[in-house]
Amino acid sequence: MRNTDPFADLIRSIEENLQRGGDWSPPDDDGQPERRPQGGRPNPLWWLLIIPFLFLILYNSIVGFLTDLTWHSSLNFESILWTRVLASLGLFVAGFVLTFLFLLVNYWIVRRIEPFGLVSTPVEQFADASGVRIPVAALAIFGFFSLLMGLNVAGEWPQLLLFLNQSDFGLADPVFGRDVSFYVFTLPVLTIVRGWLQSVLIAALLMVVVVSGVGWRGWQIRTGVLLHLGVLGALFLSLLALGYQIDAANLVYSERGAVFGAGYTDVNAQIPAYNLLTIVTLVTAALLLVTVYVRRAWRAIVVVIVVWIGVAVVAGSLYPSFVQRFQVSPNELTLERPFIEHNIRFTRLAYSLDEIVVENYDASQRLTPTALLEEPETIRNIRLWDYRPLLETYNQVQALRQYYAFNDVDVDRYLIDGTRRQVMLSARELVADRLTTEAQTWVNRKLVYTHGYGVAMSPVERVTADGLPEFYLRDLPPVGDLTITEPHIYFGELTNDYVIGRTNMEEFHYPQGDGNVTTRFSADTGIDMTFWNRVLFAMRFGDINLVLNQDITSESQLLWRRNIVERVRLLAPFLVFDRDPYIVVGEDGRMYWFIDAYVTSDRFPYSEPYLNRFNYIRNSVKVVINAYDGVPNFYVFEPNEPITAAYMRIFPALFQPMEAMPDFLMRHIRYPTDIFSVQAEMYRMYHMTNVLDFYNREDVWAWPEEIFYNKSQLIEPYYVLMQTSGSELLDFIQILPFTPANRENMISWLAAHSDPERYGEKLLYSFGKDTLFFGPKQIEARINQDPIISAQLALWNQQGSSVLRGNLLVIPIGDSLLYVEPLYLQAQTGRIPELKRVILATAERTVMAENLGLALVQLFGRDLVTRAGLIDLAVSPPSDIVFDVDGEPLPISDAPALQTPVATIDLSGASIDQLIIAANNHYNAAQNFLREGNWAGYGAEMDALEATLSQLVQITGGIPAEATPTVGPD
Repeated sequence: MRNTDPFADLIRSIEENLQRGGDWSPPDDDGQPERRPQGGRPNPLWWLLIIPFLFLILYNSIVGFLTDLTWHSSLNFESILWTRVLASLGLFVAGFVLTFLFLLVNYWIVRRIEPFGLVSTPVEQFADASGVRIPVAALAIFGFFSLLMGLNVAGEWPQLLLFLNQSDFGLADPVFGRDVSFYVFTLPVLTIVRGWLQSVLIAALLMVVVVSGVGWRGWQIRTGVLLHLGVLGALFLSLLALGYQIDAANLVYSERGAVFGAGYTDVNAQIPAYNLLTIVTLVTAALLLVTVYVRRAWRAIVVVIVVWIGVAVVAGSLYPSFVQRFQVSPNELTLERPFIEHNIRFTRLAYSLDEIVVENYDASQRLTPTALLEEPETIRNIRLWDYRPLLETYNQVQALRQYYAFNDVDVDRYLIDGTRRQVMLSARELVADRLTTEAQTWVNRKLVYTHGYGVAMSPVERVTADGLPEFYLRDLPPVGDLTITEPHIYFGELTNDYVIGRTNMEEFHYPQGDGNVTTRFSADTGIDMTFWNRVLFAMRFGDINLVLNQDITSESQLLWRRNIVERVRLLAPFLVFDRDPYIVVGEDGRMYWFIDAYVTSDRFPYSEPYLNRFNYIRNSVKVVINAYDGVPNFYVFEPNEPITAAYMRIFPALFQPMEAMPDFLMRHIRYPTDIFSVQAEMYRMYHMTNVLDFYNREDVWAWPEEIFYNKSQLIEPYYVLMQTSGSELLDFIQILPFTPANRENMISWLAAHSDPERYGEKLLYSFGKDTLFFGPKQIEARINQDPIISAQLALWNQQGSSVLRGNLLVIPIGDSLLYVEPLYLQAQTGRIPELKRVILATAERTVMAENLGLALVQLFGRDLVTRAGLIDLAVSPPSDIVFDVDGEPLPISDAPALQTPVATIDLSGASIDQLIIAANNHYNAAQNFLREGNWAGYGAEMDALEATLSQLVQITGGIPAEATPTVGPD
């Protein structure tokens, strides 16, 4: 029976061809297959279907590029766009041209060797039927494939530029002895190039097989074609060999062993297997070339291929698995010990955990009066206001108009009357979507309502008698303890639409009385509205009003991409930006946005990945954006960091040294929460440097939990202004306590400095395993079990109000800890959370009072609090926020003068603390009436003060020193 196995036919044909020692020749002309006549010329109308599609693609691309170039030019950053575009375009052209030339040359060679390879084949039949010439179709296919390959490689421009501008880390990996820069910069490029070459070679091999006619009419192959295929096959096998070496290098990211990174099995079994596979693959490639000329050499290829497959299965897979299961697993700690050490060392380096200084916190449980007297300013700057309820309060009492909104509340420090104070502040941005339906016109949204206005700022520790914050800055125009000369916010977190400034239409500035104050944008950092730009951006936005509007002139400025996060991401897409931009009021009267930026990599050897996102991070860049003109400045704080240094060489016009940042802005830099949280998360495990402890997970830490808004959640890192060891000044730091895993007592707390003099210094205060400090959840349980506190909470809830528990703060004071938790009260029909109580807890006591000062009085006594200079915190002044008939707050400038006495309380049932507060409130109100010349109000308040003091005397049996009202300022 005739053997119909095509593979047997192929082998037999190759053997016969080699035995003859000559080329296979096609039959003579008499035996040549009949050539079919070429079909007619293709119908040119089919091009009409492609032209509109190409036009749409080019239209969007050209308009997009021109508008992007115009925007970059307005910021003097056009060189950044050109660098990115030219790098991407260069890679595309290189990928396209090299692919096309390689395919074209191979096509030309195979057609010269085997000109009749496609005769009487389905390819020729299809070409004849469609009326397309085969060379033209081939060129079209080569062009399309080359286009795909060019587009594929064009997106790799950042990695290529990093490779060309790399510098060493000065750190070698322990397996191969290569500098870390090889893994971060070089290895990704090798992987990209190898993948690209493999794709091109596979395409060339398929093309040669098809065009030479192999398999169409049998398996007889000319020696030239066989040599051509052999060369391509040898090149392909060489790339496979390179791939094995790349795979070996990638073992520094292995997850097979006890930890991330190459383990015992990888080093002693997998790497030798890859080396053996590399040798076998290269031998196969060499034999593939020898086969063309040496008779029966194909048998050696078959043998080598069998060996190759055997090595790949046995050495590449089975043997490493065998070693892992039967050698490593029973002796894991002994065999993996050096590799665990590598993982600990490189992870700590990648996340800067090696920079954390550990100090023993030899503390006693008892919070002593001495600590209060030695660190009063730490107490004064305890943050009572949580940013979430405070954001609601700001939006209720300081938005002032429906189109204003506060997006986020930030924590910072400022000099207030010459004293450093921790404050909370938020930018008042304008949201055009909140305009009334009638006002939602194109002119209003784009030309009139163009910017927000000013900030609201309040101290972290002060609260009024009404449970509202006091303010350092407030209202429209801003009034308070700081001066803002340029309160316009054209660029912010909520500014998502473009606007046009400096038109013939006056811009709304802020409301005043029954009218509005207007202004005009005066900077030149927008896009000039020339006729060409008006047409160009009308096409970009699909908005013909840009051309038709008569208020827009050539002097007008288009303000585009005003969202500060979007703005910096478009300028520097290779950086990762912090999720919490914050506003700063500068000493020059202007306002600035700060955004922290990071360089990250997932290619750092042996370093444990963070949530599978990256395994290396540095906060090397800080971006400052002027809220008025939108000009961004990228300041480099770690110029020697290798990835940052590479980007500085790639984009020299983008970056500035940190020394270029003005001093008044430098004083407001913060150690960002995002990187602090990443480091804290990694440090839970990687504070252990002893291999045995690490392997046994003996001392794993956990993020503590708290009750917030009546739900359990993980504590967030928080900023505090406090004295640290070795410092007599207040340091602005970010802290986070830790608890042991599966336990609730506190084990340590981590701190990072934000002030320029000590920026980035990280400290860990360890309590020791033999000392018991209450953790946040244990303090929460004590609060719930306190009969007075629980009774008050139950009473409020029964009265239809919601009690909201704020952040529990753990403040180190002296040699102990002070726990602080604010309580907010929100009526079911109300929208403003009011801070009604402050809970303080120590190891021995838990107290609750109306404010921080009164809580301190309960803990330490009035005399000690007075000696510490903190008695003013016990006074809660009446709020000067006045509401209109609709319940909306009025600015100070619009509020009517207070003409009636402050409401009195029921003296018969008042506590001593309530009477003290009432006495202070009546006295301060009387002084205000006296300054206003309101003698009726003054007399009423003095009478109320006298009645309050009389009731206080009756309760106490005398006139205690601590009951004397604090004299307010005249």
